[in-house]
Amino acid sequence: MFTYNFKRLLNLIGIALFKKLCKAIKDNDLSKIREEIALHILMFTQYICYFYIIVFYKQYFYKKIEF
Repeated sequence: MFTYNFKRLLNLIGIALFKKLCKAIKDNDLSKIREEIALHILMFTQYICYFYIIVFYKQYFYKKIEF
């Protein structure tokens, strides 16, 4: 059984990056994978922000039309 933090990490970075992380841990070279994971998390956060902007903009736009 996996721990909660392990499941959370796997969901956050995805299976492909997780496989790279396991390989990097075996090779003791974590510098490159850290940058990749940080970039992945940053891009994911950016996509979430754009999604929220679009959703709230549509809500504001429809409210503006109603009045």
